[in-house]
Amino acid sequence: MWFARHKLNIRTSVWKLTLVFTLIVLLLNATVLAVVYWRTLGERQEQQQRNVLVAAQTYRELGNNQTLGVEGLRRLIADRTRRSATMVLALESGGEVEGNLSSLPEGLPEYPATGRFPVVVSGLQGEATVSMAVGTRLQVPAGQLLVGLIDDDQQRLQNDYLLASLLALVGALLVTLVVGFIFNRRVIGRVHRLGEQMARLHEGHLHARLPVSARGDEYDVIAGQINTMLDEIDELLQSVVSVTDNIAHDLRTPLSRIRLRLDDAASRHDPPPPWLADAITDLDQLLDTFEAMLDLSRLQHATGRSGHVACELAQICTDVEALLAPVAEARQRQLELSLAGSGRVSGDPGLLFRAVYNLVDNAIKHAGPGCRITLQQEGGTVTVADNGPGVPVAERERVFRRLYRLDQSRHTAGTGLGLSIVQAVAELHGASVELGDAGPGLVVTLQFPQQSN
Repeated sequence: MWFARHKLNIRTSVWKLTLVFTLIVLLLNATVLAVVYWRTLGERQEQQQRNVLVAAQTYRELGNNQTLGVEGLRRLIADRTRRSATMVLALESGGEVEGNLSSLPEGLPEYPATGRFPVVVSGLQGEATVSMAVGTRLQVPAGQLLVGLIDDDQQRLQNDYLLASLLALVGALLVTLVVGFIFNRRVIGRVHRLGEQMARLHEGHLHARLPVSARGDEYDVIAGQINTMLDEIDELLQSVVSVTDNIAHDLRTPLSRIRLRLDDAASRHDPPPPWLADAITDLDQLLDTFEAMLDLSRLQHATGRSGHVACELAQICTDVEALLAPVAEARQRQLELSLAGSGRVSGDPGLLFRAVYNLVDNAIKHAGPGCRITLQQEGGTVTVADNGPGVPVAERERVFRRLYRLDQSRHTAGTGLGLSIVQAVAELHGASVELGDAGPGLVVTLQFPQQSN
């Protein structure tokens, strides 16, 4: 479970660089420790070997001295071993061993090579301990002579040094990994914050911007450049929206005058000719589109909630159902109302009515004949569900754009602004609007922050 949660952190480039840096630190430390070992313990071991060879050379010369003889060499060895606690001497001659060893160790190299071998040492209290010695074996006229020095400190120093080196490497490993983990978490945290803002932009919050810190590092440079680009895109979008709103505003007055003249012309004919009725219908649809565009612009630029009052969502849903139930029946749709709780919210009752009205009206238009439409209110949540064809998942974000319609041929009546107005009303009231799958069909959920009684 832990690995699954941190899999992304482990795959990051920062973490990979941390692992590479850790490996380099370990290699450098191991190299330094090896050099220190060679310059200290290795040098000491070589010094011990040189001491053994010097002693061996001395005893070799004594062993070859005809004046001293075999008995003199034995007495010398016996005397030397009694007076020295570190010297190891043993002469094997005629099947007997003279010195402080009972037998010569097997495999000990001959002079001038040296080797290490264990010896049993008796203490002052008579206790026996095993120690390590460095020695060599040489041939003298009296037999085989072993010359060595007890070197217990070398083994102890080696063990201590290896333990200290291991602790140093483990410590370096832990320090680099912990520092890398902390640094990685900081970097991943910044990337996650950038990703959250990018997700908000993707969801349609075009005013969101990437966070920029005072550090001025490469992330801040990239975030600043992206923010500049987003500002330019926002200005372009605002220019397009402004042009669209200006066109709608400028054309509404002359179109209204044309509408009045067509009404006057229609009043002079009983009945009016079909072409005139069609022209009036088309002009009304055009005026409705312009009016909806201007309403949407006013909603998107509205600030504050000074005109908000306490509203009952249950009453608003009841009014919408009463107004659209005959329309649904005339189009062979079944509209059902379900209420649970009053759902007191703070808002503009006219705008809230329009938002719920647009959702139900869209369902009536697009659900299809024989479909069932459910308007449900539960507390601060209003849902409109139908069992019609629904909206593809890929299109659910696009339907909130102004003038966007699933029917690209635009044969279905409508302005393409209904859901855009619903979203604008929801944002003005601090609410959220989501599209989901009703299985089959579509469900639209409006979630309002409820007002306490």
